[in-house]
Amino acid sequence: MSPVFVTLILLTAVASLFYFLNYFSNSDRKKKENLFLQLSKEGTSNNLVFCSQEILQSKVIGIDGIHRKIMILEKFKNNYSCSVISLDEVEHCELVKSCGSLHVANLKKFDIEKKREAIELQFEFKNHTQPASIKFYDSLVNSKREFELLKAKAEYWSTMFSKMLTHQQVSLRA
Repeated sequence: MSPVFVTLILLTAVASLFYFLNYFSNSDRKKKENLFLQLSKEGTSNNLVFCSQEILQSKVIGIDGIHRKIMILEKFKNNYSCSVISLDEVEHCELVKSCGSLHVANLKKFDIEKKREAIELQFEFKNHTQPASIKFYDSLVNSKREFELLKAKAEYWSTMFSKMLTHQQVSLRA
């Protein structure tokens, strides 16, 4: 093979690699833009103004500090699901870390026990209804490399939301 032909093949391979990297980064950027655009539309329809947003996998969280509300927008296939949590109705917020085992059968029909980890922010309401939660990390969806970053984000938002909660002061009468 001539050196010119080898160089041409290498240049074609490098150009193809850059094309695919650019395509996938633009695709990911477009998905994020669509999530934020949909969050903006949903926020406007609920009279919310977001002072902060957080994006997690296929969900985005918008925080309205003035109205003390959190909007969670998730994308499932081509549909969006939206829920709103009012911090006035939340009794307390806590970070929940769970570990469990999951039995997975491999191709040789042997059972493998796999460790499943999850980190979520759980909101317990004053009227004792079903708690709501925001999942930050799930080992079935996220990679191990994302664990520390998502754990730090969950701890940050747990602290912020806990500070935003109103706690009724109990007055003692003499």
